[in-house]
Amino acid sequence: MKLWKGMPPLPPGPRGLPIAGYFPFLGTNLHQSFAELAQVYGPIYKLWLGNKLYVLLSSPSLAKEVVRDQDITFANRDPPIAALAVTYGGSDIAWSPYGSTWRALRKVFVREMMSNTSLDACYELRKHEVQNTIRDVYTKIGTPMDIGEITFLTELNVIMNLLWGSKFEGLIYKE
Repeated sequence: MKLWKGMPPLPPGPRGLPIAGYFPFLGTNLHQSFAELAQVYGPIYKLWLGNKLYVLLSSPSLAKEVVRDQDITFANRDPPIAALAVTYGGSDIAWSPYGSTWRALRKVFVREMMSNTSLDACYELRKHEVQNTIRDVYTKIGTPMDIGEITFLTELNVIMNLLWGSKFEGLIYKE
């Protein structure tokens, strides 16, 4: 990537391969790979994934600066094709360009979705589903169980309840 005059330099980061970028060097646990890179390059570093450049922040104070204090500067970004398809052309808070629509979405998001009442309800719902799962597992002591499937179904039930107010009533534990 060529830098133009007057453009600030990019943060440090690992070199990647010409086409693949740093993809081949990332492990299966991305959070650990990113933490290791942050120890080497500092709290803000660049990473090439394929032909796309990413700037990663590993410090809570930097993330706060970007998300809250410098939100207008970082509001416009190129949405990937999948995001455009899922959000009907980028018409949500994550992918819409900065403007009146984005400001209105942000107000609703912060006021409604991130309120203490809403977050408390999410916590209670998750707690209730985990208690139900523990109760179900306890009644099946001595029988073979697929813990991975049980965990997946618990998370699925939490998400389904949050989004649509109902549980997944499909396949329940195989015996």
